[in-house]
Amino acid sequence: MRLFVTDAERGKMPMLRVMIVCIACSVLLGPLCDTESVARDLIANVGIIPPHSEMGNDGKPRGGFVEIVKAIASVYTEGSITIKLLPISRSADKLITGQADFFIPYIRHNQVPLDSLPFRYASEPVLKASFVLYTRADRPRLPMAGLGKYHLETLRGAAMHFPFKISETDSFNQGILKVSKGRSDGFIVEQEGADAFIREHRIKNIRRTLYATFDSCVMIPKGSKGNEIDRIVSGALRKLKQSGKLQKITEKIHKPYDDWQPYQMNW
Repeated sequence: MRLFVTDAERGKMPMLRVMIVCIACSVLLGPLCDTESVARDLIANVGIIPPHSEMGNDGKPRGGFVEIVKAIASVYTEGSITIKLLPISRSADKLITGQADFFIPYIRHNQVPLDSLPFRYASEPVLKASFVLYTRADRPRLPMAGLGKYHLETLRGAAMHFPFKISETDSFNQGILKVSKGRSDGFIVEQEGADAFIREHRIKNIRRTLYATFDSCVMIPKGSKGNEIDRIVSGALRKLKQSGKLQKITEKIHKPYDDWQPYQMNW
């Protein structure tokens, strides 16, 4: 073993030290530098659908869909999730334009081609939602096969749900009142919010008809980013379903179709 270093070898020492430092970093810090394991913070948009998702008196988002995102965050170990409560149309637009990582809730209509949409759905659905067609009880029933011929409305931001032309309105209240006053031919929306308004105000001249029961899903971006978000969101939803935690939340949001009629109520 030599106990000295030649001039030529001494000139190479700085580079040798750099190499040793690089190797040490790759061994000791490699797991931290791995792009697969770097923590990623996400933005989740939640559409405003009272009472399922709304702003509480304390200024914080509340409701079943907010609880779902919080549950997803509880099993997401790669980063944190920020919840932003926005109108449905704005929530969807921010997702489509890359300003959010996922958006909940959005129904999946089997008659709407996925290729025609500017987004995709997470592979794991959240729950089932019954959508009801609300019409005037004193007028003939609308033919379900020809709804595109009538002036129908849905909540603003939800028109992409449907395979026919449909207008949009800002709230359950407006949609039901327009039907009741004859300003529209019908209103298609999930039953819970509209039914609550009808019962509260004892609106009698309304007929309810089940339109369809859909998967209520998470909207995610298209492309490679969407693949990553799908892995995170769908993986979390599966874990929550296996533990039973998700069902405890969703049973407070949507119920199976309730076949009751406002015009038959003794109000």
